[in-house]
Amino acid sequence: MAKKKEVKAEGDDEADEKKSGKSKIIIGVLAVGLGVGGYMLGGQGAAGPVSIESTTTTTLVQKLGCKDKSIEEGPKTVVDLTSMSINLTDGHYLRVAASLGLCDDVVVVEADPFKTAQAKDVIIGLLSGKTMDELSTEAGRDEAKKKLIEGITEAYPGVVYTVLLTEWVMQ
Repeated sequence: MAKKKEVKAEGDDEADEKKSGKSKIIIGVLAVGLGVGGYMLGGQGAAGPVSIESTTTTTLVQKLGCKDKSIEEGPKTVVDLTSMSINLTDGHYLRVAASLGLCDDVVVVEADPFKTAQAKDVIIGLLSGKTMDELSTEAGRDEAKKKLIEGITEAYPGVVYTVLLTEWVMQ
């Protein structure tokens, strides 16, 4: 049997050349896109060059006994607690906010925020059992503050040495 050789028309050659040209353009665009993407992700792109340097990290340092206290001039470092509304036993409520006075040898950094949940728990536990009559006198507030200082310094030994009441509103 004789093999038949197909003869292509002249128009078919032009169509193949056009398809070949389009393929080259698509491949070229993809290569440029990948190159730009690689440059942006791993090279000198949007984030800029990465430099590796030696860094020092500071964390919360706790020394038992609170060796240095700024009693005369007040605490050098304070941690503010958010305002809390506490229900009193006689149907009234107390809105209280406090700041914790930290020992001078304690360092707090933004990367490792001071955990305040224990202090808030002590405040709620101590004040929620009181009446408005108990807390409305100077002696009652002083007694409550004394117990707050005792409870919070016990919860944070060697870290907190005083509690400063920054808001005290009863209704």
